[in-house]
Amino acid sequence: AGALKRVAMSGLKTFIGNGTAAISTFGDADATLAVGVNVATANTSAARTLTLPASAGLSVGESVKVKVAGVSSGAVTISRAGSQTIDGNLTSITLESDNAAIEFVYVADDDFRIF
Repeated sequence: AGALKRVAMSGLKTFIGNGTAAISTFGDADATLAVGVNVATANTSAARTLTLPASAGLSVGESVKVKVAGVSSGAVTISRAGSQTIDGNLTSITLESDNAAIEFVYVADDDFRIF
């Protein structure tokens, strides 16, 4: 009703979240990615495939970040799960450079966009 209300920053943090992302790791093997930050713990010894998380249970705005290690022994392909698309029409993307990183944001049903 036009009255100002004070809110403690701790209350705002509880409403918004703690500002941290979940960290998942993967080694020198094929793996399924998770929402949050996904970090390689090993260089690849052969070509590897990482799969985006299934759309079921995802919310618009969630992101999947990926950081690979050395890929000189085999590139890392990030592929869709099911009928998802990446940037509207792609079914996969390949990271060919050592220490490459990429972020996917879930923007609509079965639709990830690259940022």
